[in-house]
Amino acid sequence: MNIGPRKGETVYSAQAYYYGTITTKQVATQIAQESALTPADVIGVIERLAYFCQTHMALGYKIKLDGLGIFYNELLTEKSVSTPKEVTAKLVKSIRPAFNAEYTILNGTFRYALLPEKTNLVRIDFKGGVPIVTPEEGDSESPDEI
Repeated sequence: MNIGPRKGETVYSAQAYYYGTITTKQVATQIAQESALTPADVIGVIERLAYFCQTHMALGYKIKLDGLGIFYNELLTEKSVSTPKEVTAKLVKSIRPAFNAEYTILNGTFRYALLPEKTNLVRIDFKGGVPIVTPEEGDSESPDEI
């Protein structure tokens, strides 16, 4: 991408790397092992929750789940206009579900309910297409814990 004062340069940034995706079946199996529920019970609740969110968001509600966050609808619009009268449904390109994780602010720092109190960061190098975790060496500007 050639944008801004670094036009033509190769630049890098930090980004999340995912080791995989945990499925509904895996979630249900683990919750069942840690509770008096069966995997089928857990899957049934998850399916009902998804349906509940779908039907109530279609009616114009946000859904707040303690410990998780708020699900809501987000409008993707094509442009902005100059007067309230010009705001019509024609401006809406699409509607998508959105999510804001629950958080608190402690000493000016956001603490998200879905993250542990401290998160360790590691460097992932891709040697031959295979991800290899390498420790941050002597990089005092990049904390390995946030």
